[in-house]
Amino acid sequence: MTTGLGNLRRYGRLVALCGATCVVLLTLAGCASGNPASGTSGGSADATATGGHGAVAVDVQVTREAVANKPAASVLKTPEAAVRSYLDWTSYAYRIGQAQVASATMSPEEQVRVDGYIQLNLQKSRLIDQTLSSIKFGKASTEGTHTLLPAVEKWTYRYVSVATAGQTVEGPYSAGYDTTYTVVRSGGGWVVDSVNAKATGEVK
Repeated sequence: MTTGLGNLRRYGRLVALCGATCVVLLTLAGCASGNPASGTSGGSADATATGGHGAVAVDVQVTREAVANKPAASVLKTPEAAVRSYLDWTSYAYRIGQAQVASATMSPEEQVRVDGYIQLNLQKSRLIDQTLSSIKFGKASTEGTHTLLPAVEKWTYRYVSVATAGQTVEGPYSAGYDTTYTVVRSGGGWVVDSVNAKATGEVK
């Protein structure tokens, strides 16, 4: 579910595993100068400053197609819609190595975990490119101020190089999960606050 991904992040163990924080210098492959968002031949996209003192700069090479392939605008009207948007946007964040692009779909605490998973992969000189194959939601239940939404998910994923844009370094793989999303109200909508995931097979 975020990953067939040996998504340790999903289990909330990432932050403890991460050492030095990386500052992501996102670069579109094959570009020299200009504004990559404009569709003209571009250069570096905005850097994501995720670290302070002692942060390690990582030049992450991504394809123009990967950056341009953004999900649809977030829909946060119901817990199920919020989870779908969360999955779309975290997958995009993982693909380009920038957690903050998915911030509208999650709580600040969950964003820390998403960023932690990205950091863990960057320390291994890779990003994860994941695709949701199927998802089936169970019955939601409300506990106090939050809603629990179970789901059964199947994913395909691969690990790609940060040095050579789009180059597969591991995979493709597939994985399944039994998940429970904790969803809370934020402003006028719902956001994902945490995810409990149990793999139903091998995760690499």
